[in-house]
Amino acid sequence: MVNERRAGAVLSYVYIIVNTITVLVYQKIILATLGESEFGLYQLAASIINYMSVMDLGFNNGIINYTAKYRATSRDREMQRLHGMFRMIFNGIGLVAVAVGVVITLNVETFFGASMTAAEIEKGRIIMAVLTVNMGLTFSLSIYNAIIVAYEKFIFVKVVTIVRSLLNPLIMLPLLLIGGDSVTMVVVLSAVNVFCLLLNWAYSRYKLQVKVKYSGFDKAIFGEIFSYSIFIFLAEIVDKVNWSVDQIILGVVKGTKEVSVYSVAATYNQLVTSLSACISGVMLPGVAAMVARKEKNEKLNDLFIKSSRIQIYTILLVYMGFVLVGREFTLWHAGAECVNAYIVALVLMGGALIPITQTVAITIIKAKDKFKFRAILLAAMAVINVGISIPLAIRLGSVGSALGTAASLLLANVLIINIYYQKMCDIDMIRYWKTFFSMVIRLLPSFAVAFAVSRLLPISGLAGVFVYGASFTVIYCISAYFFVMNSFEKDITKRYLKKVFRFIR
Repeated sequence: MVNERRAGAVLSYVYIIVNTITVLVYQKIILATLGESEFGLYQLAASIINYMSVMDLGFNNGIINYTAKYRATSRDREMQRLHGMFRMIFNGIGLVAVAVGVVITLNVETFFGASMTAAEIEKGRIIMAVLTVNMGLTFSLSIYNAIIVAYEKFIFVKVVTIVRSLLNPLIMLPLLLIGGDSVTMVVVLSAVNVFCLLLNWAYSRYKLQVKVKYSGFDKAIFGEIFSYSIFIFLAEIVDKVNWSVDQIILGVVKGTKEVSVYSVAATYNQLVTSLSACISGVMLPGVAAMVARKEKNEKLNDLFIKSSRIQIYTILLVYMGFVLVGREFTLWHAGAECVNAYIVALVLMGGALIPITQTVAITIIKAKDKFKFRAILLAAMAVINVGISIPLAIRLGSVGSALGTAASLLLANVLIINIYYQKMCDIDMIRYWKTFFSMVIRLLPSFAVAFAVSRLLPISGLAGVFVYGASFTVIYCISAYFFVMNSFEKDITKRYLKKVFRFIR
């Protein structure tokens, strides 16, 4: 299972690369081909469906957690009953999602008639109808992905994710060139999604030999999982609200230009924060099994520190690199009118820097069923964010709203939650902070050298971004290897480098 986790984490980074190219390049092509109106129509419908996706109520996390615990304690009958019960529950949620989607589809003109043309309303209705069917099928089949993750088959999960990310542009780009529109995009997106869901079903059914059959409703188990999942659900809702509220505030107090600037910065920040999921996303089943076996906290803390170190290496590289070349990259990607997105992104990334290197701690408190406090804290953070961001947005625009979000993140997701981890969850945060500062101090010289060179020889154009970015990455990695890595990390690095060189040869 360790190899599965390690390979899953590596493949997650491959996915990040693929997805980043898709988001930054594919999105640019789509905008140029479709135009802002068509693309905006697609994004509006997709955002509505994105909010509907939280209707899983956090149950997927619960299924992964409890499946891992049942497997660790050889409780096969309970596990089979769990899967059958939640397949029925997800079918019900899928029907509700379809009903909500149908209502929105039939009332597109009522909701958006004031800001859309008749042609846009008609296309919007078709798009919503397709996405509604897509959402219903997604809920109905989503349990199989949770089962595969709980079985720690991360290689398959990540390969399917990468395939999904590649298929969309590979199929869509030729269709756009021959006249495809936003409706075509949604049909392709939905078809690829259903294809990947069916792959999950087939793998679960025929490879893992998991048979999902309903054998009764267990109120006790459902109650346990519901009490576990409801706070994860609350956190997911609050997280979506928290990262979208600034754009709403800016739309009210400053207008669409500042919203555009913030949206570009938010995209960059989202790409960076997704890096943390490469590690934490493969940890929940293993951590849940350790908790079920009642293993000592020292083992969980060793796992937390080991995982956090890998996250710190990655996030610091990206953040320092963005400080160096981010402004020039923003000019290329978003244009001079959105150049302030560089500053906004730096603020948002700075606020998220610590929390996204501690995501395995979130996995641990999920497995220990101590997530309630964090969910309530996130809700309070959202209120604080709004209270701070409104006056700052009025005075400083998108930069001000980003400062409000970063401040609330530092207060809640660093100061308060770290005390909670240490005092109530037996997670060794003192050891984490010693590790973090030690790594930062040892890696700063490589950044200082690169920063000084960038001031003497200014970066110019996309070519300059690649040259400086690649050069800094090499310097950073060499510094990390010789001055920061421990023997375990050096052994892993050597092992993967040997595989890479063998593959190249």
